[in-house]
Parts: sequence; structure tokens; C-alpha cells
Amino acid sequence: MKIFVTGGSGHLGKVLVDYLKKDHDILAPNSKECNILNTSTLFKIIKDFNPDIVIHLAAFVDTFGCEEEIEKTLDINVIGTVNIVKICSNLNCKFIYISSEYVFGGNKGNYTIDDKLDPINVYGKTKSAAEYIVSVLPNYQIIRAPFIRQIYPKVFTDQYCSRYFLNEIIEKISNNIFNNPDKLIHIASKRMSLHELYIKYGIEAKPIIMPKEQIGIIPKDTSLINNSI
Repeated sequence: MKIFVTGGSGHLGKVLVDYLKKDHDILAPNSKECNILNTSTLFKIIKDFNPDIVIHLAAFVDTFGCEEEIEKTLDINVIGTVNIVKICSNLNCKFIYISSEYVFGGNKGNYTIDDKLDPINVYGKTKSAAEYIVSVLPNYQIIRAPFIRQIYPKVFTDQYCSRYFLNEIIEKISNNIFNNPDKLIHIASKRMSLHELYIKYGIEAKPIIMPKEQIGIIPKDTSLINNSI
């Protein structure tokens, strides 16, 4: 299949593109080659490639950076998504949006796909807005697939999640894109603290608690109930 990928040079994008290109025709231009805010260039590249699937990964994902640079966050996470959705509304393709567990506020954990979105930070609010924008398309799929991008020397004992490590989640994302007909998908492991996750994998890290200045910005419990295949 012909697959167009935005954000292909990011942590997830690089690994996902490498995985998919073994069996598919992939076009994953970097942000200089294809700026999602430049509608004319974006339109030409996507239309000329005429993809069967568009995977939208490009996003400003630095949680604290988003709090400080709201305009940039809105441009990349919301306006950029609007631009791609507009183009794809005139194409016969499946649209995949990789979202975030941060669309939830973290008050209860074990969120299902039926739970109401209640983000507490700028990043989560813009990802939530993008989810609604994507849902106007007739053939879309929103995937919330929490993962850990790298190994950290210190991890929280009081922040709970349902994350996989990056190398584990790629095959799961691909499998659900091609084989799961659901519109909204949670790819999630069992609920545990970040420190417990490290212990599970035998990774050494210093246990710490969340600093006071991060409470109210970083959700305490974003664990998801898995409904992936």
C-alpha cells in the first residue's frame, strides 16, 4: 500500500516508518520538505503521492514546552491537523491519527474509549481538539498508544500509566491499522506506576515522587483499558 506519514523523523515515526517500509511504499518527508502549516506544498505532495493511508504523527509533544509556547502548540497540533484533514477530505484514503493518553485528566485511571475527554494541560487539550477534527472524515482511526521513548535515570512512583516501550508498540500499531476496524483504539498494557514498569523489565532507576510544580500539569493516572487486537 502507499502510505504517507507526517512526523516520520520523530521518535515513533522513525521506528514505524522502518517497520512499514519493508512491505509498503512509504513517503515520509521531514518538516523542512513538507511543513504541515504550508498548505500549498502539503496539498501538492499528498495529492501527487495519492496515498491509500495517511498516518499523522507530527505534533509538538513537549508537555512543559506546550505550556510555554501556546501559539506554537496550536499551530502544529491543531492547525496542522486541520490542514491535513482538509486535503484528505478530498481523497479516498484512510486517515490514522496517533493521539495521546494525555487527552485524559488523570483523576481516575483505567480510561476506556467511552470516557469523556478532560485534559488538564495545553498539550492534551490540543490533542483532544485534533481528535474531534479528525473525526469529521468518513474513514478515520484514532489510536492512543502510550509508550516510553527512552530510558530515564529517575522515574515516578506516584504516576500511573499503561505504557509500552517504543520497540514493543510498533507491531501493535501496525496490526491495528491494517486489521482493526474500530474508529477509536487504546493500545495499552496493564496499569502500573512508571517505577513498577521499570522493575518489571529489570531496569534500574531512582524512584522519585512527582514534584509539586508538575502536579496539575502532568496527569497522575493516565492508564488506559486496552481494546486493541
